[in-house]
Amino acid sequence: MFRALTTSTTQLISQTLSPLGQSARHMAYKLKTHSGAKKRFMPTGTGNYKRWQVGLGHLNSSFSAERVNRLSRVVLATNTQKKMLRKAMPYTCS
Repeated sequence: MFRALTTSTTQLISQTLSPLGQSARHMAYKLKTHSGAKKRFMPTGTGNYKRWQVGLGHLNSSFSAERVNRLSRVVLATNTQKKMLRKAMPYTCS
């Protein structure tokens, strides 16, 4: 009689004192950050994302100096891009 009582009591105590006792059953899955988005976009402190402009890799010798300077600047992502980036990079500022 005492043996069954102590076994159930120790099981009950171990479940309540265990750090993973209750929370491990209801834990959500971790989301993965999209590695391509992580390399191309930088989150700012205000919830926006900075990105570099395209067109400077090659075949740009015919571009004017003004155009090359404009393309070398960093710009903010558009609202449509921000929507997709919130899903692609879930653990950045939102």
